[in-house]
Amino acid sequence: MKNKDFRHTLSRSLHQTPVRANGAAFQNAVLLAKKEAAKRCGRTRLSFANFLAMQIRFIGWKVWMIQGASLAVICGSLSRFFDIWVDPLYAVKLLLCLSVLVFSTALPFICRANRYRMQEIEAASRFSSTALLTAKLAVIGIGDLGMLGGIFLTALMKSSIGAGGALLYVSFPFLLLCCGCLYLLGHLTPKWVFAGSTGFSAFLVLSFAALPRQFIPAQSIPAVWIGICFGLIVLCGYQFRYLLCRSSYTEMQIA
Repeated sequence: MKNKDFRHTLSRSLHQTPVRANGAAFQNAVLLAKKEAAKRCGRTRLSFANFLAMQIRFIGWKVWMIQGASLAVICGSLSRFFDIWVDPLYAVKLLLCLSVLVFSTALPFICRANRYRMQEIEAASRFSSTALLTAKLAVIGIGDLGMLGGIFLTALMKSSIGAGGALLYVSFPFLLLCCGCLYLLGHLTPKWVFAGSTGFSAFLVLSFAALPRQFIPAQSIPAVWIGICFGLIVLCGYQFRYLLCRSSYTEMQIA
């Protein structure tokens, strides 16, 4: 339809006498609307805990199965690696890089909606996009903690690194990457979150692999590192709160 024809049709439609509504049909529609509203008020609201349980039932166990298989491969490889390399420098660098990769394996799951073009459907679902993201992060976080715990115990049993050092090397890179990814989730559109998070992960892996020996304490951990890790935990909490309360995350999903 040409612009001229469209303007003519629109002008004619606006100047037509409105059709009178059928009184009986209108009252019937009002009655049906009231019945539907009453049914909606009587429904039991699904709590977030129940929603999270549903997510675990449908997709959470799949994520945990993949993370468990990855943990088995990593721990087996670490045991063999620690038996070969006596120098703790290589063991420390490996722990730092593996801690980054633990969270990086969850990025495809977080950005899956963008891959399959499902952002609009998630935004229009009963739960908001932020609630869906919270459920995803909770499922992933439980599996990540299990993976980090397995890596920590393997390093503790198979290497000469102390408990404090092993805990630092598996927690600091993980917390640093979490802060960066949460920031990107709250400030970038989905198509850039995966690329930005992947680039940040690669940067951390390369940086940790190139660290000189003097920057890597093998046994005693300075108190400043404990403060840094605590600060990263607080920063992760702030970024997560910003993502839920202040960020336009839902709008960015359909941008």
